[in-house]
Amino acid sequence: MILLSKTLRYFIVTAQEQSIRLAALILCITPSPLCRTIKLFEISLGHKLFTRTSSGLKLTDYGRELYDTLLPLYAEVSSLEKRLINKPPDYKRPVNKLKIGIDHHDYAYLSPILSSSFFKNSEENISLEYFSPNEVNITDALKNGICQIFFSSKHIECGPEVFHIALPTDTMMLAVKRDSFTQFASQTEALSGKVLVQYEQYEQYHNNAESLEIEKYLSSNKVNIKRINIPELYVQLAMIEKGDAVGLMPSSVNSIISERNYQIKLIPFLCGHKYLTIERNVYFMNNSQKFIENNILPMIAKKTESLAG
Repeated sequence: MILLSKTLRYFIVTAQEQSIRLAALILCITPSPLCRTIKLFEISLGHKLFTRTSSGLKLTDYGRELYDTLLPLYAEVSSLEKRLINKPPDYKRPVNKLKIGIDHHDYAYLSPILSSSFFKNSEENISLEYFSPNEVNITDALKNGICQIFFSSKHIECGPEVFHIALPTDTMMLAVKRDSFTQFASQTEALSGKVLVQYEQYEQYHNNAESLEIEKYLSSNKVNIKRINIPELYVQLAMIEKGDAVGLMPSSVNSIISERNYQIKLIPFLCGHKYLTIERNVYFMNNSQKFIENNILPMIAKKTESLAG
């Protein structure tokens, strides 16, 4: 962080994730300092910002108003900070921590890896950085030392210095309240007349192949749905569990559903006559290959086995 204050970033990320644990993972800290910072922020403001519910944290009315006010400023400063960081360095910076880059918000896919004992034991030396998919050049980010590992759904052509491994793919799933799917004769009927939430804000990537296939399916089947923009995953899951919405989500979200005992069922989303898959890729410099193979790939393989089971 260059321009953003720690307190502001902690508040925004916690508000977006609706969870101290997940926010702490994203911020690469333990929950204790995050809770302490939020508490001190509340004391200085003289208002409560969050309340605890059975489905996670919820912003108070004051907290929601503050979040809505600060978010545009936070986004503007974050964008400026990314542009400053993405400039080629004038000197070779020493690599004293592991910086993981991502160009998507699918923390469900990464959270089992980030919560592993390897990362917990090294939390002071690891950071997770988000880059806009329309702005980041993965190869340049790795070569300039901005990050050492980069996870992306994009498959790009790499030069000889950058190594690429295709990870196990996710399947696009239809998320419904458990036991409610049997009430419908078809997938189209399960969607019709419902509020639809899409994890990772897929509407931002409306030109990718998966989104185009989804739009084609909804249009050709004349599915009557109402879309709402709710970026917080835990709010989406709470709505689905109550039966107020259905969702389109990658299969990796199942790890969070299971962990928090949401009464939600994930069903492979049949789009036309096929299931949609989401690519997962990891990129890194060739000199990091041994580290990746010894520390990262085994955790991904373990996670994939748990999803398959």
